[in-house]
This record gives sequence, C-alpha cells and structure tokens, in this order.
Amino acid sequence: MKNTTSVVSYEWEYYYDYLDPPNVDASKLKYNKYSIVIIFWIILAAFVGFLFLSLNLMSHSGNFLR
Repeated sequence: MKNTTSVVSYEWEYYYDYLDPPNVDASKLKYNKYSIVIIFWIILAAFVGFLFLSLNLMSHSGNFLR
C-alpha cells in the first residue's frame, strides 16, 4: 500500500461584519449625513403626487368635452 498524503491549504475569507468600520469625521463630510434621506423622501413624494395627478386625469370619463 502506498502512503498518500493530501495537502490541505486554508484560505481565509474576511467579511465586513468581522472588521471594524473606519472612523468618519462628520464635520469633514461634503454633504449632511441626512441629505440622502431627505432627497429620497422628496423624490418619493413627487412620484406619488405625479401618480395621483395622472390617475386622476385618466379617471375622467370625458363628459366635460360636450
């Protein structure tokens, strides 16, 4: 019988959960940290308003054209 040995190599995987996030100084940021959230809500409100107006116009039966 031959003596066979297998070579095992280990590779490490690093996930973001295992690493400490970098420290960020809020005073050096170019934008306010809540500006992206404010922009998101403004765009969402504009979309809902546009959807309301377009559905409202589509719901008219056309009787006002007589």
